[in-house]
Amino acid sequence: MNFTYQAYRGLLVLLREKGYAYCNYHNYMQADRSVILRHDIDMNIDKAVQMARLEQQMGVSSTYFVLVTSNFYNIFSGENQSMLRGLREMGHEVGLHFDEAKYDETEDMVQAMEQEAALLEQCMGSPVRSVSMHRPSRKTLEADYLVQGGHIVNSYGTEFFRKHKYVSDSRRCWREDVQGMIRSGEYDRLHILTHAFWYDETERTAKEALKDFCESRTGCCYEWMQDNVRDLEEILSRSELGR
Repeated sequence: MNFTYQAYRGLLVLLREKGYAYCNYHNYMQADRSVILRHDIDMNIDKAVQMARLEQQMGVSSTYFVLVTSNFYNIFSGENQSMLRGLREMGHEVGLHFDEAKYDETEDMVQAMEQEAALLEQCMGSPVRSVSMHRPSRKTLEADYLVQGGHIVNSYGTEFFRKHKYVSDSRRCWREDVQGMIRSGEYDRLHILTHAFWYDETERTAKEALKDFCESRTGCCYEWMQDNVRDLEEILSRSELGR
């Protein structure tokens, strides 16, 4: 499977054709055959919004996990906050993407998750009901963390990481044939992770996707500077940046 919007649409169509109900971490037991679609927002909220709109057009809802501690975006900026709330308005769930590497090993990870969830709830104006781990360690995968006494679902808990068939496109690589897996009908419970960052209208290499992202950040940075530096063009013109 390639990394285009057309390919992702095809995946959604195939899931429906094979009788999978689009579910979330809270209602999957209501269907005999279910799929939970999950997206981690590691670097770019804009791309997540594009994927969310595609799903909305196809009548599909999924879960988007937000990295509160990201160096790439600030969830409380006006633009980002609006986009994140827009995900909810499109019918998707927004959960917490938790990076354990930010914390010392001696710290209470469950308490840290609960604190970050409270920040995201403040940003979203709505409850956070699920959490996913960012590049989880073996210790975290085996911990089966109980967050808020289970009120916040751990997507890497035993139920969703071991009892569901879990498959991911991490690092822009499907480690298993996800389409073949769906066609086989071998699994009644699927848990599929994608990263919207990698998808576009046309197929791109990982290098091309990363290069485009870095170059686009230059343009964004200039626009933000215009809001904060008077007469910016007289000091530094956009053309000097090569954008």
